[in-house]
Amino acid sequence: MIIFLALFGTLLLLLFIGVPVGFAMIGASISVLAATRGFDSIPYEMLAQRTLYGVNSFTLLAIPAFLLIGRLMNASGISDRVFNIARSLVGHLRGGLGHVNVLSSMIFAGMSGSAVADAGGLGPLQMRAMERDGYDRGFSAAVTASSATIGPIIPPSIPAVIYGALANVSIAAVFLGSIVPGVLMGLGLMALVAYLSHKRGYPIAKRATLRQIAAACSAGFLPILTPIIIIAGILSGIFTPTEASAIAVVYCTLIAFLVYGTITVREFWVICKDTAIDTAALLVIIAGSALYAWVLARYQVTSQIIDYLAANIDNKYVLLALLNVFILLVGCFIDSVPALFLLTPILTPLVVSYGIDPVHFGVMMIFNLMIGLVTPPVGTVLFTVQRVADIPFGHLVKEILPFYIPLFAMLIAITFVPWLVLAVPNLLLN
Repeated sequence: MIIFLALFGTLLLLLFIGVPVGFAMIGASISVLAATRGFDSIPYEMLAQRTLYGVNSFTLLAIPAFLLIGRLMNASGISDRVFNIARSLVGHLRGGLGHVNVLSSMIFAGMSGSAVADAGGLGPLQMRAMERDGYDRGFSAAVTASSATIGPIIPPSIPAVIYGALANVSIAAVFLGSIVPGVLMGLGLMALVAYLSHKRGYPIAKRATLRQIAAACSAGFLPILTPIIIIAGILSGIFTPTEASAIAVVYCTLIAFLVYGTITVREFWVICKDTAIDTAALLVIIAGSALYAWVLARYQVTSQIIDYLAANIDNKYVLLALLNVFILLVGCFIDSVPALFLLTPILTPLVVSYGIDPVHFGVMMIFNLMIGLVTPPVGTVLFTVQRVADIPFGHLVKEILPFYIPLFAMLIAITFVPWLVLAVPNLLLN
């Protein structure tokens, strides 16, 4: 336990003074090794081998692919087409553009797999449209931020790929297990939007005609096939999740170049370069987390934690409740992807020892960390939307407070009703 406190405490200290997450993990690992073995006895060859081993994974190739898909979607004007589909379907309801905001995020989630891509790509379009129709800027920003968290829930999902690779569980199962929670999350946000819109007297738009709905769906038909291709291909066994991400990249590139003609070769080069930079930053985190996990295993930290909790907690639901609080606190200070690399090697063996399905736990943890994206003080999505909306941060936090109600309600539901997560993968994979 002392080793765990030293590892975790050193990591938090390095993060607090501004060291990047990947290097902070490496620094914490080396510090503990130096304290227990001395600098002269540190196995530097083993350290290099473990960091390289962390990134030497075919599965992780899906991460740059999904990052590239998100950037292609934003740059090619596909966001506009997705928004128009949602507007034609639910724009006539009370607070219609709030519902459009949530529904378009649910559709876009099946393409990008990233909350930041949703907030940065669809977000400005959603907020401009809502303001033009008379919605408060703070309310528009709050709806946009909260709906962006659906991005990594509904498959495909970058966090799901990362969790599946780290926990050694089926990525397809994590994808499928996220469908019901993602849809229920969207419906919960739409219910809150309807209530607040009625209370504040927001406008009702004219119902779209069947011709307008058909036109919007026709214009956006090819992009919304992306998640269908991915999920259908994985379930049919034609390709793996990693291969599916590559196929989706080719498909989206062909749409952008040949069908819509909205991206030039120069723009595509810039998109690829930016994706490579994002991927490199993630690879440093992955390498650092691999070394961090190796040190945890070397000093049997995980088994000590399991033994300690087993002696004090005998109910798995009590354990899940405590872990939810712990993960939420971590998510408030560390971004979701680094948090996954930090927590998965420690917590997955623990929950499995209590008989908890790792797919259920993975979806619960990802969902929890998505709430962290819109929770101060670090909330990446919160700051992204605040910058785009150009409103005081305190005002945005005040406006988003009611939206925590459906988010936390859904987190409690998937925590204590595992069927919500496991029903779809059990039905389709078994």
